[in-house]
Amino acid sequence: MSPVLKPTTDLANRIAAAYPSLSGTHRRAADFVLQNPLDTATMTIEGLAERSGTSTATVTRFVRSLGYNGYGEFRAALSAALKVAMAPVDGLAGARAVAGSTFATLVNALKDQENNLSEAISTLEEGVCSRAIDAVLKSRRIFIVGSGASHHVAAYLEEGLALYLDASVIFASSRVGPEHAIRHMMSTRAGDLVIAISMPRYSRGTVELTNLAKERGATVLALTDAPTSPLARLADMTLFAPARSRLLPNSPSATFALADAIVTAVARERPDAVEALKELSENLLWTFYQ
Repeated sequence: MSPVLKPTTDLANRIAAAYPSLSGTHRRAADFVLQNPLDTATMTIEGLAERSGTSTATVTRFVRSLGYNGYGEFRAALSAALKVAMAPVDGLAGARAVAGSTFATLVNALKDQENNLSEAISTLEEGVCSRAIDAVLKSRRIFIVGSGASHHVAAYLEEGLALYLDASVIFASSRVGPEHAIRHMMSTRAGDLVIAISMPRYSRGTVELTNLAKERGATVLALTDAPTSPLARLADMTLFAPARSRLLPNSPSATFALADAIVTAVARERPDAVEALKELSENLLWTFYQ
């Protein structure tokens, strides 16, 4: 079965943006492309028209409604989208074909994380870091957004910040449904801080939620992998943590470390951090294994 086109690609985003205004026949073409991207990438315009139950004229108008000059440009964009979507699969298949021990795989995976962490450290700018921590300390409401692997980083950050801050720390997760996250973002306003976390392949939901909060006046701190990330274009401040992996779509290790560093910096700057930790430790005394 052909995989559906991932919503993180430019082509899928164009279709999603145009879909509400498409005619019925254009939607048939769009639905076929989204559900059968691999087949579509090898089809002529006549083939797509036949398989989608439309006409060549309809397909031409459809691809132009997406902003492409013609079918050739559209199919090139589709091939590029598939390359992004299938890159982790190709990487894993290639790695499995190379002779090597399980031990070597483990060592190489850890080396990848070591390189990511070293690069994350090298990209830190003192001014940006100071502004980011200052925003965390001064904001009365902090919304944290992340999905996929970033969801776990967001949960860790929420737990750490809630311990040391008087601010309301809100994990605006979409895992319980997009309406839940949207309601949180609709309540943001000037003076609030949104910490948005996303790694390749970037979550469209996270980007859209961040943009919604930005439009409502919130300050945005992004934790992402590179300046080319869509979050970096929305953020007032960005802290970078590379997420490269030889086998997996991404690796959250450096992003976890960055989140941990943020919590550590906040704890150091809070004058009552020691008392807060002491109180927590006393309350949890009998829950620890001695």
